[in-house]
Amino acid sequence: MSDNSNGGDSGIYRYEDILRAIGRYIDEEGMQDVVVLQTDEEMNVHGYRNISPAGGIRPRLVNHTFTAEELKQIDDESRKRRGKGSRFWG
Repeated sequence: MSDNSNGGDSGIYRYEDILRAIGRYIDEEGMQDVVVLQTDEEMNVHGYRNISPAGGIRPRLVNHTFTAEELKQIDDESRKRRGKGSRFWG
């Protein structure tokens, strides 16, 4: 994932946006003890999520690989939900 501050349609370029999208996934999945690894083409998230089998709650290892396209989609959806921000700052 290259760092390109001028934007574009090929993916997310700022770490701020990448980490926000990954953080949203982590929160939605209820993950804990998370490790994020970056390669040239993708971001890998490893962590534990509690599951509730009949015998009680136990942690399960979860691995998820994000492509640049998937991160861009999550970021776009989040921006729509957040709106344009406060009039106070704009």
